Amino acid sequence: MAVAIGERRRKLASPSMENVQMASTNRFDSRLALFLAPLAAASLALVGCAADDITTLGDETTMESAGLGLGAQGQDVKAVYEYLRRYGYYQNEELAEHFPGWTPAVSREPADPARFDEAIEEGVRLFQAQNGLAVTGVVDAETQKVMEMPRCGHPDYYDPPSVVPRWDLDIDPYSHLGGTWSSTTLTYKFANYTSDISASTVRTALWNAIRSWTSISNLNFNEVTSGENISFGFYTGDHGCGTSNTFDGSGGVLAHAWSPGGGLGGDVHFDDAEGWSSAYLETVALHEIGHALGLGHSTVSSATMYAYYSGNDTSLNYDDHAGIWSRYGAYTSPSGCGWLNAGQGLGAEQSVWSCDGRFQLKFQSDGNFVLYKGSQALWDSNTNGDGGDRVIMQEDGNLVIYKSNGNAVWDTNTNGSSNYFANLAVQNDGNVVIYRSGGGVAWASGTCCH
Repeated sequence: MAVAIGERRRKLASPSMENVQMASTNRFDSRLALFLAPLAAASLALVGCAADDITTLGDETTMESAGLGLGAQGQDVKAVYEYLRRYGYYQNEELAEHFPGWTPAVSREPADPARFDEAIEEGVRLFQAQNGLAVTGVVDAETQKVMEMPRCGHPDYYDPPSVVPRWDLDIDPYSHLGGTWSSTTLTYKFANYTSDISASTVRTALWNAIRSWTSISNLNFNEVTSGENISFGFYTGDHGCGTSNTFDGSGGVLAHAWSPGGGLGGDVHFDDAEGWSSAYLETVALHEIGHALGLGHSTVSSATMYAYYSGNDTSLNYDDHAGIWSRYGAYTSPSGCGWLNAGQGLGAEQSVWSCDGRFQLKFQSDGNFVLYKGSQALWDSNTNGDGGDRVIMQEDGNLVIYKSNGNAVWDTNTNGSSNYFANLAVQNDGNVVIYRSGGGVAWASGTCCH
């Protein structure tokens, strides 16, 4: 789901859960959920509804090497149509009922769902564009592989008001879901806990998921006991969210969440009939919190907000960064002299000064981060021309220069080693230092002492 700076994706062992789904139906308040939905379950209606009698996509060995394309006929074609219909590409009364403003991605229906015609080809092309595949209009092995992966039940191309681009035009990687919270300081509470893991483990897993989002944005969270924006809870069966959102026991729905708003807005519910572990809970919560903050799905396969689930991964990638910045600010500006506190940052031509006024740490419009004494440059990040347009002192202790698309171009590599809520100081002796929250130096510019 995500790529940490300078690291490969971090994969953790996933619990055993064959044919498990994470799902929820979505009513007018834009409820949604991350859920595991292999293609073998593509015949299921939205959770809470009866299953249709649909033959699923055949094994790869039964498909011609060229894949399914124009003119193909049979149950494999019908399974592709039903799969795409389920995720918003064709007319679907259940989606129209549960998602306000939703319209199908394809404006026409196939004459026969079991015959691969131009209408099905258009849906396949849009699906391929949405999921970063080669846009061929043919259900080849790579397209089939993605269709068989677990995924989120939220329909593709849903970003009210619904606008579906042509498959041959650029598609924005991240998308939005509903509105945003009116404040960047949000509150949360734990309504209850699960017996699968200790309460302290639940709190740590969910706090880590929250902190991943706050580390790269100007959002702040405070725990409260009432009046919260987001409530985390574990429930079974019918838990007061309506019959269409009844949890279905082990091996089915794992969680659902609501987008920002009043009432249940932003709340996240987990099915307590599932077997939760710390990493698994954090992974599910990371995606759900993104929805609760107003993010939809991404076309980037390594993003937390990508529709498809491929295992436990508890980090955010560049597209998640860009998505949350598009909804909320990337950082707060520093106040006073000498410090960049966790969550603060600088844009082009902004500076932070030592308190004696002799040293200026400036983020230049050319993307270079430079420490000046008068007109003399004492240190720089050597990133001029690399496209960076903001520098952020993250809550994870890393100082990072980012492009507007969320890609990092430079960092101090101090995430994790400097503790959360570390601070950067521009000292009166000319040294720039990242101090660990518990004390001690995590990084320094080596420009002492002037």
